[in-house]
Amino acid sequence: MKANESKERSTSKEQAASMSEIADTLRHNCEQALRTGLKFQEEAGRWWSSALSPAAYTEQWQQQLNAVTRTANSFVPLAQKPISQMIELMEKNSKTNAELMKKALEAAKTSVLEQSQAKWNDFWTSSLDATRSNTEAFSQITSNAIASWTSLVSNGS
Repeated sequence: MKANESKERSTSKEQAASMSEIADTLRHNCEQALRTGLKFQEEAGRWWSSALSPAAYTEQWQQQLNAVTRTANSFVPLAQKPISQMIELMEKNSKTNAELMKKALEAAKTSVLEQSQAKWNDFWTSSLDATRSNTEAFSQITSNAIASWTSLVSNGS
């Protein structure tokens, strides 16, 4: 009987120990959950107070507006230079086109074959020179614009 009683006591002590361990684990998990819940509430409270605070809200919008204004102010000069160069190129092209039309009309009106050939040759040479000049100018304007935009992007990063 004593053996039975000692076995029962040992079993009940083991059960009590395992129940104690389970209780400790449960208490630890509840404490951890409570701490996590409190941290979540604190963060949510901070977020709501910053979201609903008029001073922080206006300050944030002011900062964003200032950033957009700075960006726009840096874009304007970069856009103006290529546009002004394109306008100059268009003015030059209109003058060149008028001269080419004049040469084509003169070549068409010439009745002497040798003079007509010389004038048409001059017309085509001038036309090819104008095309080459336009291509070079457009290429230069484009490469300058790309370089400007690249420097803005790399400085803005």
